[in-house]
Amino acid sequence: MMGLTCADIVLRLFRHPILGTYEVAGFLGAVVASFAMAQTTIERGHVAVQVVVTRFSPRVQEVIYLITHLLSLLLFALLAWECIRYGNDLRTSGEVSMTLQLPFFPVLYGIALSAAIVCLVLLVDILLVMVREARAWSEDFPSG
Repeated sequence: MMGLTCADIVLRLFRHPILGTYEVAGFLGAVVASFAMAQTTIERGHVAVQVVVTRFSPRVQEVIYLITHLLSLLLFALLAWECIRYGNDLRTSGEVSMTLQLPFFPVLYGIALSAAIVCLVLLVDILLVMVREARAWSEDFPSG
């Protein structure tokens, strides 16, 4: 994106701009941002508000963790679903960008795929916490 933008600026000086630079940079920005969401979730690189949460007991922290992950899972599932629906609408209507006539729907499908990957990562995290909690509970209360 940076190379394309810089080339466009330099070529504008010679009165030969690159057509569609704004569109391509917008498409690439959407793809990069959406795939960064999935990668950041995998690496747990998101911003976490721990100033308040660290003052609670480990059990309360786990409950807060599960609640926020469930809400995030719901949010990203809705995002994926709506991107697919909107992408399908744009595909059937034939909607394209103004200058280069590029279709919008592949970008929306990419965002939906990324949101689905985020859902998968969140679901695995939730299951790992629940398994760890079940294991700790069974160690605290041995049977028989």
